[in-house]
Amino acid sequence: MKQIHNISVVIPVFNEKDTLRLLADRLLRVLKPFGKYEVIFVNDGSVDGTEDVLDNLCSEHPQLIKGIHLRTNCGKSAALDYGFKQASGELIAMIDGDLQDTPEEIPVLIKYLQDNKLDVVNGWRMVRRDIFLKTLSSRLFNQVVCMLSGLKIHDFNCGLKVMRRECLQNLKLYGQLHRFMIILLAKQGFRIAEHKVRHSPRKYGHSKYGSRRAYEGLMDLLTVIFITRYIQSPLYFFGFYGLLSFLAASIYTGFFLVLHLRSIFTYYPQGNLIEHPIWILGPAMFLVGVIFIFFGLMGELIYHISPAHLSQNRVKRQVGFEHE
Repeated sequence: MKQIHNISVVIPVFNEKDTLRLLADRLLRVLKPFGKYEVIFVNDGSVDGTEDVLDNLCSEHPQLIKGIHLRTNCGKSAALDYGFKQASGELIAMIDGDLQDTPEEIPVLIKYLQDNKLDVVNGWRMVRRDIFLKTLSSRLFNQVVCMLSGLKIHDFNCGLKVMRRECLQNLKLYGQLHRFMIILLAKQGFRIAEHKVRHSPRKYGHSKYGSRRAYEGLMDLLTVIFITRYIQSPLYFFGFYGLLSFLAASIYTGFFLVLHLRSIFTYYPQGNLIEHPIWILGPAMFLVGVIFIFFGLMGELIYHISPAHLSQNRVKRQVGFEHE
């Protein structure tokens, strides 16, 4: 039977062997006043020796530090998802493994959550210690997400968060959806706020930030908007564009039909459809409308008959869970 802890801290790591021991030592000191706690490192397919360092930490601190080793690099969202599934704390904290987020802020966020009777507290790195390009792109990202989501959050992608256990029961993370956790939880009705946290410059390793994340982030943002607004009725989304296509097809085709009828009953040869082959776009738009409606109906069918999302099991092995 899984032991219940007061707090679980989940840390996804990828090629962070130089920070693991430093982070673990600071977390153990910070979490000691909470009584029962656990620290779960999720090794996301590291190739720099992170696995060996993590195994040593688990053997040195049994029941306190635990490790999950993934076979391949699955991404931060998948790593968090595996860690959340194994976490047993009443409160769940997440923090990045690069030591840019400050572990000593975790008790501050917990106190803020409890004092204000919140479900989730998101860290706000008001003063960023990153390179200019990363800081600028992050601010633009946050402004766009804030505008589209309607949430007054300054730092959606902060890796430091604290939440109650029930927040994770229906949370499904894949792709880069960890960046939109706050939106997904807000749409489920959880009470969310943010609190300023300290941010440190990176001293070890290198940032995993790259240009590809911009594209992936945009695609995942569209995913979040769709699943939070239309997942229970996909036909509302596809049906709107289907009807819009029908309307455009009707107006467009109707215009050329009127010209054609005029050419038949009056001397107006320029109105004949043969003279305007572009009229074929009308039926094409009608077909597009049919396709949109079809997608909507198929989405409705899939939603009602498919089982819950099942992620692939990519865990190679787990360390430190044997004592439960």
